Amino acid sequence: MCLIAGTLLQSIKSKTTKLAKDILKTTLYETINLLVQPSQNIQPKSLLLIRLDAIGDYVLFRNFIEILKTSKKYRDYSITLLGNIAWKSLSEELDKDYVDRFIWLDRIKFNRDLTYRYKKLQEITSHGYEVVIHPVYSREFFYGDFIVKLINAKEKIGSVGDLSNIQRWQKRISDKYYTKLIPAKNEIIFEFYRNKEFFENLLEESIQIEKPQIKLKSKKLSFQLPKKYAVLFIGGGAKFRKWSINNFANVAKFLKKKYGFEIVLCGGLKDAEDSLQFANYFGYNFINLVGKTNLVDLLYVLSGAEIIVSNETSAPHLAIACDSDKYVFVVSNGNHFGRFTPYPKEIAPNYHVIYHPEIEKNLDKFDKLVSIYGYSSILNINDITPDMVKEKIEKVLG
Repeated sequence: MCLIAGTLLQSIKSKTTKLAKDILKTTLYETINLLVQPSQNIQPKSLLLIRLDAIGDYVLFRNFIEILKTSKKYRDYSITLLGNIAWKSLSEELDKDYVDRFIWLDRIKFNRDLTYRYKKLQEITSHGYEVVIHPVYSREFFYGDFIVKLINAKEKIGSVGDLSNIQRWQKRISDKYYTKLIPAKNEIIFEFYRNKEFFENLLEESIQIEKPQIKLKSKKLSFQLPKKYAVLFIGGGAKFRKWSINNFANVAKFLKKKYGFEIVLCGGLKDAEDSLQFANYFGYNFINLVGKTNLVDLLYVLSGAEIIVSNETSAPHLAIACDSDKYVFVVSNGNHFGRFTPYPKEIAPNYHVIYHPEIEKNLDKFDKLVSIYGYSSILNINDITPDMVKEKIEKVLG
């Protein structure tokens, strides 16, 4: 009884502390907003599209930029894209035929550096727009919503959204920043279909696109790749998403010995130290591209691989968009189950997830898993053993 009471008290204390921080943050950011002077000049036939979430989210969204640009409703509009700087190189390469102007925002600096926040808000609001569209389903109060509030526009369109990234009291306030909220199903669905739902409701027409697609042009890379190789992507947006390096090395040995794959290791700059540990555990030669490729180069590396083993992060989304028949094996603790993983078979028939044992034993109860892990999971990813991954690969590849 005392333990339950103590846990409840801790939960109340935690929520109270968060509320106090959010109120303080709101006050501080509203003060900065007062200093910003939005342009009163609205450019005719101008549209601002806001998308500030992660790389994987962008991949599942980007095909709808073209659809927006070529739609009957907005084909004559000049489109400005306000995006997350994390996928800048990718978007400027892939979307330049449909975006007339790019604005890039560094989320970390925007949250922590008040001078940067002020300057960026001043830049974003230096133009007025006929239409602002913020299609994100899980809106964020201090990012997209605050920006929408400041911009001078005739029409501000957003998603009715959910409460996964925003407090109820915040949403009650920021819903009023929009002139129109697009309805959405009140259930967890795969994110690509969520984006399709938004744009079909916005454009009031059926959209004939079945899966995310990235069409690659011929390009010569500055490094050489083996003829037959497997990519191991060791990066992840958060620690709880990252499988241990020792486990990756174990699977790499299996892929090399049993199937004869050369190993290409990929990840971000933050994973450089992990790549050194991988070398110690692996004990064979491999190609280390960790922190050495931009997102565009990574696309070509992924598209040339015969098999990809990755944490649940941006790499599987990029690989499938390039080639939906690619063999992709993802290690996941179940976070965002049903929304970002697993891929529907009609989109990616060779996408396979190795989940935490607690999820694996309940895979026949899909709806139950969605209700438990659809928004988050605290299961330890390293409870997934290398043998579980190897068994899955053997079962698929034979």
